[in-house]
Amino acid sequence: LPRWIAKKLHSIATTDNHTTTQQPPRSSNPITIVCISDTHTTQPALPPGDILLHAGDLSQYGLFDEIQAQLIWLNAQPHRHKLVVAGNHDLLLDSAFVASHPDRELDRLPGKRRADLDWGAVTYLDNSTVDIACHTGGGERLLRIYGSPWTPQCGNFAFQYPAADADDKTDPWKNTIPPSTSILLTHGPPLHHLDERKGCPRLLKEIRRARPQLVVFGHIHGARGEDVLRLDDDAEVRYEDVVAGTRPWRNVGALVLLVVWGRL
Repeated sequence: LPRWIAKKLHSIATTDNHTTTQQPPRSSNPITIVCISDTHTTQPALPPGDILLHAGDLSQYGLFDEIQAQLIWLNAQPHRHKLVVAGNHDLLLDSAFVASHPDRELDRLPGKRRADLDWGAVTYLDNSTVDIACHTGGGERLLRIYGSPWTPQCGNFAFQYPAADADDKTDPWKNTIPPSTSILLTHGPPLHHLDERKGCPRLLKEIRRARPQLVVFGHIHGARGEDVLRLDDDAEVRYEDVVAGTRPWRNVGALVLLVVWGRL
């Protein structure tokens, strides 16, 4: 019930404020970023750009040959900067998963262990950050990119943590995104944004705190596309808190006040 009421109130507040999805101001020194995910061993043709981001699930079964073939394909792309995070299917890359599943024989064959992967010019981000310089016609632009493969538990896969609400005290995302992060690259989505109701509320909470300019993710195949997360829209924040199950009735009350105040 509170989610249904909040959805109606959020719709009214958005309409009253004439909030529309707007493109951000165009930079005088633009960078082209190509975003892909969940290729699962496929190798589609890619458009040109300055940066190529892969949001995980390079493989289907997490095997060495699958991942290495994807790395060879990525290295053949013309983009100057190529960055990757793992996905839940990329089993070989999760050392904890490999250790706890010796029956899978993922990291045993000589020459086909995780350490034998040839990453070439591809930067692999595993809860880590890289600063890159993009040289365009207008000069140099510096970007800080943070990447993480983790997603809420769903089946028996790699890089997963127990699903919980936004108030869980064992929050795996809390204060993880470094200051001044320009781009966040994750495998899974935040709650309520291209997630088919499978996104993580704790990731959403951390995005609100860190405020990256761009968030790139995959995981939910049918939800591909783009969306706008309005960090300064109080009605949006309150509605997302209700969806996350965070003090739902209190936030419904706040939405009522926002709607009434907006019509005075």
